[in-house]
Amino acid sequence: METQQLAALVVHSIGGADNLTKMTYCASRIRMQVRGASLLDRQALEAPEAIRAVLEVETPQCDTEYHLVVGPGNTRSLYQALTALTQK
Repeated sequence: METQQLAALVVHSIGGADNLTKMTYCASRIRMQVRGASLLDRQALEAPEAIRAVLEVETPQCDTEYHLVVGPGNTRSLYQALTALTQK
């Protein structure tokens, strides 16, 4: 799956750009916080082979982050594509 297509699928699967409140990345993961977890379609997020896992991680601020594990070398390009789709 092409990076732009994957980014569009991720945005749709998290409930749209308006549901995203925060996004960061590191070497192998995209970290996201969303307004409404009920809008998140975890099954759709886990479907593409490019996403190796979806993890729910509690932060010290008692927020839940969703980590998309995409592996080293793929994270930055996906993050950039997601940023382009979600910026207002």
